[in-house]
Order: sequence, then structure tokens, then C-alpha cells
Amino acid sequence: MRGLSVAYYRNNEQQLKLVADSEGQEKKTSVANDESKRYRLGKGPAHRVEERAQVCYGYILEGGTREQICTRIVDRFSVSRRTAHDDYGRAMKLLREEQQGTREELLNQIQALRLASVMRAMKKQQWQTVAMLLSDMGKVIGEAAPETLSLNVPNLSIKIEDD
Repeated sequence: MRGLSVAYYRNNEQQLKLVADSEGQEKKTSVANDESKRYRLGKGPAHRVEERAQVCYGYILEGGTREQICTRIVDRFSVSRRTAHDDYGRAMKLLREEQQGTREELLNQIQALRLASVMRAMKKQQWQTVAMLLSDMGKVIGEAAPETLSLNVPNLSIKIEDD
């Protein structure tokens, strides 16, 4: 084992200390060498954009005009009006995606409830309820659309002749 001597001063007297080499051990890194130790002033720009979009989404759900919401974003985050309008656009995109997904899920849930209700009503012989539920289900799938109805209606013509 090799040794390393370190000289230092204590009470104006030179001291000599023998320090063992650190062969085989990891080299300790400083803040300059280790990315994880650096302070980056908090969240990165992408996080801030996402945060503003989420806050804007909340403001949209609370209500107000586009200008009112953008003004609130400008005041809260100290960004430009252009950036606030961009954040509003991102929030509206999130809202559209969520509403589209929610609408499809709700339609499927409502149809499943109608089917279950039809089965229960049939067991209890509540025929009027069954008819109403089946009619509603037909409307959802487009069975009662005017184009469909006009194709299925029989044509009745009556002629009266004078003798």
C-alpha cells in the first residue's frame, strides 16, 4: 500500500500527516462534476408550461372569458399575453380531449344501464317502460333518424273514382 503525506500548519508549526491512497474506491464528485447535485432554480421550462396549462384549465372550469382567464395567467405567472393565450390553447386542447373521452364512456354506460333496465322491466312485465327504453336506445343508434324513418314507412295511396 502506497502512502501519501500531507503537510499542514497548526499553531504556526508544520504538521505532517500520512494519508492512505484511495485506490479501488469511487472518486467523490463535486457539484461541478455531478449533474444531480446542481441547483437549477427549481422546475424546468417544460414543467412551468405544464403547470400554467393546468392552472389555466382550472380557470376555464371556473368560468370567464378568454381575456379574463389570460389576464389571470399573466398576473399569476408574470408571462406575456401571447404566452398566456398559448397556455389557454393548451388548456382547451386538454379539455376537448377529456370531454371526448368522457362522452364516449358516458354513452357506453348509459346504453348498458338501458339494457339492464329493459331486462328488469321485462321480468316485471312493465311493457310501457320496455317500449320507452327501446325507443331511447333506437334514437341513440340513429334508428329513428328522419332518413331511416322515410325508408321504412309503407306507402299508402287511396284513389276514389266517380262513376
